Amino acid sequence: MNTHLLCLTVDTDPDGLSGKVTNRQALKWDGLENLQRLLEETKPCPLLPEIPITWFVRADGQLESILGDASYLLHKYDSWWSNVRNAGHEIAWHPHLYRQSRSEDEVVIINDPAEAKDELERLWTNVRTSLRATSFRNGEGWHTQETYATVERLGFLCDSTAIPGRIGGAGHPMNWEGAPNRPYFPSPADLRKAGPLRALLELPMNTWVVKAPYDAAPLIRYINPAVHPKIFAKALQNWENTRKFLPYELHISVMIFHPDEVLATQGEDQLYSRSAAALCSNLVSFNESLQRVGIDAEWVTLSQAAERWRRHQGQPG
Repeated sequence: MNTHLLCLTVDTDPDGLSGKVTNRQALKWDGLENLQRLLEETKPCPLLPEIPITWFVRADGQLESILGDASYLLHKYDSWWSNVRNAGHEIAWHPHLYRQSRSEDEVVIINDPAEAKDELERLWTNVRTSLRATSFRNGEGWHTQETYATVERLGFLCDSTAIPGRIGGAGHPMNWEGAPNRPYFPSPADLRKAGPLRALLELPMNTWVVKAPYDAAPLIRYINPAVHPKIFAKALQNWENTRKFLPYELHISVMIFHPDEVLATQGEDQLYSRSAAALCSNLVSFNESLQRVGIDAEWVTLSQAAERWRRHQGQPG
C-alpha cells in the first residue's frame, strides 16, 4: 500500500510579513501567541493538537539588531518550546537574511552569496546553544549554491526552502523553476535539479495550483491550509485530478502556514480565512482525500519524514 507522510509546518514570522504586500519591518507576534492558545484547547480544531508540527522559528540578524537578541523568540517563549518538544513537535531554524540597523531603516535582503554565507555562519554560532535543530528553511524561500552548502556544512540534515515552480519578483533571489515537487538531493551546480547523494536532503514546500479571487489566472502556491475552505477545496480537486501515485512509493506532502493567517483580529481577506476552524477543516479534507483512494496517511515532523524517505530509498540516515 502507498504511504503518504503529511508534514504540517509553521513559519513563526511576525504578523503582517506575508501576504499580498510584504512588510519586512513587522515585528509583532500576536498570531504566534494566539496559535499557542489554540493548541492548548480542544476547540475549534480538535485535530490540530494531535499533529506533530514542525515549527520554523525565526532567529536572525533583524531580531538581533532591532530587538537585541537573534534568539529573541526562543528566549521569550522558552517554556512553550520546551512543551511542544515534549509533545513530539520539532523545532527548526528559520532565519530571514535581512540587513536592518534601526527600526526605521528599510530592510534589505542579504542576497550576495558570500555575504549570505558569512551571515549564516555568524548567526548559527550565536543561536545554536538555544536551538537544537536539524531542519532548516531560509526566509522568503530562496537559496544559492553557497547558502545551501553552508547549511549542509553546519550539520543540518533536512532543508525545506524550495517552492517548486515559484520565481520571485524583480530583484528577488528566489527561483525554483523546474524544481522537483518531491524530496531530492539538489545538484551542487543547480539547486533546481536532482543530483547525487549528499548530506542535506531537500523536502520542498509542496506546491499546487490555487486561484484567489483577485488572481487573473490560477497561480502556483505552496499548500497552505489556512486559506478559505472553498479555495482549498478547488485546489484539492485540481490536485486529485492530476496526481499520480506509483505503487509502493513513499509520498510526502509538506504544508505551511503562518500564525497570523489564523488570527481573527487580523481581519478576513480574500485568500486567508483567519480562522482555526477553517484550518482544521482543510487539514481534514486533505487527509480524507487520500483515504478515499486507499492511501495510508500519517502526520509526522519534517525530520521524521526525511529519515523515513532516506530509509525507503535505501540510503543512510
